[in-house]
Amino acid sequence: MRGMLPKVSEERDKMWEKVKQCSEQNMLLNSEINVLKEKIETLDEDILVKEGQITILKDSIGKRPYGDLLGSPDSMHEFLLR
Repeated sequence: MRGMLPKVSEERDKMWEKVKQCSEQNMLLNSEINVLKEKIETLDEDILVKEGQITILKDSIGKRPYGDLLGSPDSMHEFLLR
């Protein structure tokens, strides 16, 4: 029985070290997850801004006298001469 005690204690210590390592790794991964979530949030906001800019540009193209600019080479030439 006494011969088993040191071996059991050693195994317990190894397992405890493994638990600490896993806990540290878990904290690091959770931190990385939070950083990635923030990046996703920023990208989602950027997408909304870009979509808004696209909508504004589309609306302004339709309202301007040179709205057919993209479809006609003659209009493009006139636009560049202004």
